[in-house]
Amino acid sequence: MARVDLEVRHLRVLVAVADQGSITKAAALLGLSQPSLTAQVQRIERTMGEAVFVRSRAGVVTTPYGRGLITRARTVLREMDDLLVSSLPAPRDEIVLGDAGLLLSAVVPRLERELPAGFAVRAHIDPAASALVAMLRTGRLDAAIVSDVIDFETPVGPGVDRVTVVPLEPVFVAVSERHPLARRPVIDLADLADESWIVNPHDNPGWLASLRAACARLGFEPKVAFESSHMAGARAFVGTGRCVAIADPLSVEGMGVAFRPLVGDPVRGRIDLAWVQPCPVPPELLRSVITEEYRRMVGRSDSYQRWWTERGLVLA
Repeated sequence: MARVDLEVRHLRVLVAVADQGSITKAAALLGLSQPSLTAQVQRIERTMGEAVFVRSRAGVVTTPYGRGLITRARTVLREMDDLLVSSLPAPRDEIVLGDAGLLLSAVVPRLERELPAGFAVRAHIDPAASALVAMLRTGRLDAAIVSDVIDFETPVGPGVDRVTVVPLEPVFVAVSERHPLARRPVIDLADLADESWIVNPHDNPGWLASLRAACARLGFEPKVAFESSHMAGARAFVGTGRCVAIADPLSVEGMGVAFRPLVGDPVRGRIDLAWVQPCPVPPELLRSVITEEYRRMVGRSDSYQRWWTERGLVLA
């Protein structure tokens, strides 16, 4: 008799019927129809060559052969359940987060307060969205705050989940506090046609591409005269008055530099949360913390707070 056809799911069927003493109750427990379960029991009995249950008006009674079979079935199922539990990966007590900007400086301390004691939060900052996505796909990051450029988005590819946190984020311009344009609450991009720019060569290339496109619509090409991959160094250079730069709107003024929005927001981005499974921290918690901390950071900048107020925007 072809007893090798007996599978674990068949053992669960037999145990359920024996425990419930009723085909009808066992079917409800297993989420099956009564005819389907009856047919399964009959196939099992034909495979085994012996009756496992005796039917009666009161339900079903296990036969002597069936009692021995059910006892062995319970042993197999316990061992199988133990095997499945022991093969699960051990829960991780750390998360590795990536970011392209300033947001992690607020998100990491908040997560450390929210998560259980001893849970570690590690961080990696890279201005290029493509680099963060590559680290996600190779397992070096669990989640990342991806600052992307509208119309120049970075694809994440399969295996990476993504949700938008901030649907619209303007790009500000950094100018020296001594620059005449710093006295304006908003700067027209056309007024920067004669300025020299400093850029980060390792930044998301979409920012420079979007800036070039915006300038082209105004009839000029931005003059990229300086490069710096060091944020503080670039900021110091802007403070000398020799150049201007595109800037994160969350930047805090000081050290000789002012940050102003551009008229019409010609260069626009958005902020997404991307993660891979299994993520050691629920993505819903990450999204909530990122949203709340972003809202708080907006309030640190008068210029950015004004930008949000004037547009009547609310960060959900």
